[in-house]
Order: sequence, then C-alpha cells, then structure tokens
Amino acid sequence: MRFSHVLLTRPLEQSRELAALLAPLGLETVIQPAFSYAGVDAAAEQAEELGRLVSAGPAGLVLFTSPRAVAFGLPQLPAEALGRCRVGAIGPATARALTDAGIHVSVTPVNGYTSEALLATLEAEGSGQLVGDPEAFIIAAPGGRDKLANGLGRLGWDTRKILVYKAKPAALDKASLKRLEQADGLLSVWTSANTMNALSQRVPPATWFRICQGDWLVISGRLQRLARAFGPAAIHLAAGPGNPSILTAVRGLL
Repeated sequence: MRFSHVLLTRPLEQSRELAALLAPLGLETVIQPAFSYAGVDAAAEQAEELGRLVSAGPAGLVLFTSPRAVAFGLPQLPAEALGRCRVGAIGPATARALTDAGIHVSVTPVNGYTSEALLATLEAEGSGQLVGDPEAFIIAAPGGRDKLANGLGRLGWDTRKILVYKAKPAALDKASLKRLEQADGLLSVWTSANTMNALSQRVPPATWFRICQGDWLVISGRLQRLARAFGPAAIHLAAGPGNPSILTAVRGLL
C-alpha cells in the first residue's frame, strides 16, 4: 500500500468522523487538530450588533461562515430575525447544518465554498439593486472573514460581524505524533491554512520534518498554493471540503 498512516488535522469531531470512514482502508490514523473551540457570549460582548439584528427587516442578510458558527451562533441569535432576514451559508456543510436546525437557507455560493464565491453569487443575483439600508451580519469567530466583510461593503451592504465562538490551541498528542516519524508512507489531510501554520510551529521539529516528507491532501486551490511553501513530497487536491470528498480522494491515492 502506498500509505500506511494518515494524519487528520480537522477539528476533533470531524476528524473522528473521517477516521471512521477511512478505517476500512486499513490506514493507521493519527488525529491532531490545531484548535479547539469555545463559545463567545455575543449578548454580553456585542449587544449593539445583536440589537441591530433584532431590528433588521426583510432586506437583512445573515451569513453563517462555518458549521461551528451555526452550532455556537443559533442558540444566541434571535429566531424572529432569522425568520425575517435572508439566511446564507458559506458552503454545503454549513447549509446542511442550518437546514438540519430548521433554518431556511436562501443564499449559497453557486461555485465553491469561499468568501469570494459567496460574494460572486451575491453580486450576480443583483446586489447592485439593493434599496434602503440593507444590513448584513456575518456570524463568525474573531480574526477572520475580513475579505467577506469588505466585499459586502463594496456591494452596498452595511456589514457587521457577530462573533459567537473562538479558537484556542488544542493539546498536542505527542505520543501519537511520534508514530508518524516511523511511518512507511504518510499522507496528511489539510482543510485550513490556519491549521497548517499553527501545527508547523507547534509540532516537534522531527515530526514536522517527517510530515513534510510525506504527501499532503488539501481541499482547495488556495490551500494547494499555500502548501507549496512547506515543501511536501506531493500535493493532492480533493474535490471538496466534506469528509466524503476527502474519503474519495484518499481512496484514489491508494
């Protein structure tokens, strides 16, 4: 077999789900997320933004940027406003999480699952014809989605971020990571640039060197370009960000 080990770097729950999908392939999986996540009390820290959402009318747009934004955000956001405003999702996994929670999703990217793709979809549907003072609310974590916020501003939206969760460094499983140093063939799965950067700085040097000697599997052209800076043996591209797409890509590499 070309690979004996696979490193999974998604958040813990998603990595465990992916590990279960990969189990029949006979690969030894090592799970090492870069981050864990905790909720942010938006009512305490962003009362003004939540107040604007409460008063938003049908022209309002609420954009969820990840399944985590759905999980941490929905319990904190006013249900009446979500029923009144249009609701958008950055990609299919986020849209699925909203739909499963009973929220109607009316905006998703036509192509892709990035801020650029969502902005292109909004522009194509006629955001230039907005009337009144349309407001957009980005449901996210601190330190991101500036490109989305700036793009919405250029399209005419009065844009606010509502921060509902935050990331913190996840503990390193050094014993499991040590196993990678002796792997006959190593494939690492990457779904986030932040994860690449964080683990490159925190994983023991000998282990990181071994990771960079192996193959990498990424979920987007952007990550493919970023991965080149780390110099892995080969970089492969999955068809999408979901675990089923990653499973299909891994199967194709064996």
